[in-house]
Amino acid sequence: MSTNADTKFEIYISKDTFKFNASHFVAYPGFRERLHGHSYRVAVKLIGSHEIGGDGYVLDFGCVKSVAKKVCKEMNEYFLVPMLSDVLKITVEEASVGDGDVDGNICVPCDESNGRIDADGPPSNAKKRKRPYPGSVTIQCEDGSKFVFPRQDCLLLPIMHSTAEELAIYVYSKLLQGLNRDYLEKHGVTAMEVTVSEAVGQDAMFRRLIPHCDENGEAFNVANYITKDPIPPMPCLTDTEAAKPL
Repeated sequence: MSTNADTKFEIYISKDTFKFNASHFVAYPGFRERLHGHSYRVAVKLIGSHEIGGDGYVLDFGCVKSVAKKVCKEMNEYFLVPMLSDVLKITVEEASVGDGDVDGNICVPCDESNGRIDADGPPSNAKKRKRPYPGSVTIQCEDGSKFVFPRQDCLLLPIMHSTAEELAIYVYSKLLQGLNRDYLEKHGVTAMEVTVSEAVGQDAMFRRLIPHCDENGEAFNVANYITKDPIPPMPCLTDTEAAKPL
């Protein structure tokens, strides 16, 4: 005879719409990848109990699909910036407001006759033409390399490395926020597993119990999941391309 301990319901959702394109590079002491990108895919598993809800669900598939699509859309077509990196010096300049313009534009001298910017200063018939200043993100690397990206092209993430493993932690936190912790608990959902794939057959999974309370954000502080032990030397060959000086 089956007992409660023998029974557990789970649902798994993986759709073509759970995807985002992004660029990144992984950096840690003594190593940096070359800048590159992936077509990431996301999958979600919800682990319930020995019973399902009165509506017959562990959780409505449609609810999970709606939230996961939104999270992926918010991450699509950005450069992923690991703001907690211990080897990258990251400087963020947000969009600034130009003189006399409350919409974040700056004014430059413009030749009234043809709209050409006059580098020598405004002539007597000059008028002011507005253009936006979007801000920037500057990344100084351990190896001396320097990257400057437009601010609006960057997604600033609370992670240490832009690996699939740490992205899975971030995606988990966003899914939990969208699905609502209390609602999951009332439906008997006890744990969630998030898979982030960089390519077919190249997956990272993060599974943890649904946190009952996370007032200080410690459940998704990536530093809590990263060992403080020294990185051991790699004994095997790797296909990962390291950035090398010319």
